[in-house]
Amino acid sequence: MSIPIVYINCSSAPFVTMVMTRQKVYETRSRNTLRSLIGKRVLIAETGNGSKPVVRCSAHIRSAFKVESFHEWDMFRDYTQVSTDSPFEWSDRTRYKWLYGLDSVRPVEPFIPKEGIRHGRTWMEYN
Repeated sequence: MSIPIVYINCSSAPFVTMVMTRQKVYETRSRNTLRSLIGKRVLIAETGNGSKPVVRCSAHIRSAFKVESFHEWDMFRDYTQVSTDSPFEWSDRTRYKWLYGLDSVRPVEPFIPKEGIRHGRTWMEYN
């Protein structure tokens, strides 16, 4: 049996720490890449700091929805923790963003997972 590991790029901000402290309650993506994980508990790994991904917590992905305007995006800014100078900010080329609600966040003993079945750069099935 495998458990999904969702990768969160923390090169511009400590997003995983923000998830763990409940400052960040929505994970964001530019496409609906986590749709198959809605309703599931996942492990969350921190990436983007030049070393291997480190799993730091687990969370339940409770929901997903699409925002289709900068105004909508900006209304959720405090819940996504994506700052206006972030590389993940809304741009002139952005058509929409997907927001995934995270709850029941639980810390885990940090570990570097072995490779599993990758689903692009966004998540992996871990045995």
